[in-house]
Amino acid sequence: MEGLSSVGRPFVRFEVMKHLSAYLGLILLLFSCQGTKIDQLLRPTSPYEKYLQDLNSSTLKNSGMVKEWIRVGESVLQDSNRIELPYQELTQFDPAVPQAASFQFSVKEGQQVNISLLPYSDSTATYFLDLFEVRTGQELKPIKPDLSDNGLTYPAGSDASYLLRVQPELLKGGLVEISIGFEGTLGFPVLDKTHLNIASFFGAARDGGRRTHEGVDVFAARGTPVVAAADGRVTRVGTNRLGGNTVSVSSGKYSFYYAHLDSQLVSMGKSVRRGDTLGTVGNTGNAITTAPHLHFGIYAPGRRSIDPLHFFINAPVLPPLSPSDTSSLSTWVRVKGEVVNLRQSPSTTSPILDKLAKHDVLRVEGKMKGWLRIRLPDDRQGFIAENLVELAHPNLTQKEISDDDMVKTHWQYPEFQHSYFAGSVDLLGKYGDFDYVKTDSGTNLWLRR
Repeated sequence: MEGLSSVGRPFVRFEVMKHLSAYLGLILLLFSCQGTKIDQLLRPTSPYEKYLQDLNSSTLKNSGMVKEWIRVGESVLQDSNRIELPYQELTQFDPAVPQAASFQFSVKEGQQVNISLLPYSDSTATYFLDLFEVRTGQELKPIKPDLSDNGLTYPAGSDASYLLRVQPELLKGGLVEISIGFEGTLGFPVLDKTHLNIASFFGAARDGGRRTHEGVDVFAARGTPVVAAADGRVTRVGTNRLGGNTVSVSSGKYSFYYAHLDSQLVSMGKSVRRGDTLGTVGNTGNAITTAPHLHFGIYAPGRRSIDPLHFFINAPVLPPLSPSDTSSLSTWVRVKGEVVNLRQSPSTTSPILDKLAKHDVLRVEGKMKGWLRIRLPDDRQGFIAENLVELAHPNLTQKEISDDDMVKTHWQYPEFQHSYFAGSVDLLGKYGDFDYVKTDSGTNLWLRR
């Protein structure tokens, strides 16, 4: 811009920036009108999404290896293992083959999900742990948990089902231990007591069935300290006909109600920390004819009462798994019994997904106490008791393949004929209409019976 004085240049830059800001605002407005939230455009992506972006911007983006890694990560979101918490397994990811695992489980409001991954072999590998809330129609909503080194935590804001995906980076893997558990998010409101001391539970009938119990009762000696279950602010200190001497504390989206107190030791507006003394156990109000106890209630916005029990309970500690006995991981095994049950989760009380016959073959993907997480040749998943299977070797017998026999090298691949495979083979097992065999050269085939 010849002839422009130095005095005018700042003005020109200001005008340019002003127009750029206007254009940016217009673009964001257009996105908003199309249903895209502005925070969705600006928020940081997950480690998995960042890694995926790096792959898609690399020279390998069109390679079969990258495409298969992406496909595997997407496919496990559609077909996950259903488990009960706490859960723990050993699994082995083959660095040469893109693999992923997924687990679906339920959590109660007031519980915090704790997930950890412990590598036993390659500690340099990066594993992506992604958590999704499973909504109506199996719609998956990505969750942003608190991440740590090979672990994550997430407090459940409501009763919900979640899906966890575990996937190592490309060309990495090895033997790992996956643990999924939970813990209560509140401290117990009576000093030196636990949820095992609750004597009257949420939902119990009151006044001959005219109302229900909107909390839990913890019996303790008169004068036992009643403490704050969480950080918060005292919103009410008062007396009423039912609760007697009461204290209410607001903490985040919840309000905590402490009733039947013998004494109140805080004032309205006071900030309290978890464990601070609020008062002492008594039997004031309509508890005058009962033994001293604390009535503790939790309320959400709209005066919705919530069962406090799950806010206090931690998952039981599972016995440690031994990484020394993992010879069956990532291998084919076959059924020993005449008919065995494929279960939805590792428990004899869980739903039966299918009946497997003697010598049916399946691939082991995870191992836990007395159970195996398996995948069938047709890609269906489930759990089977470990003592019902054996390694798919040595061979059961030998068979002959002729030139016109139909074979395939993978269950999902098409069948074909080839004289190269003609000859004697070892019979290792079967599935459906096919025998699972091994040639003298070491190639595994599916041979149509």
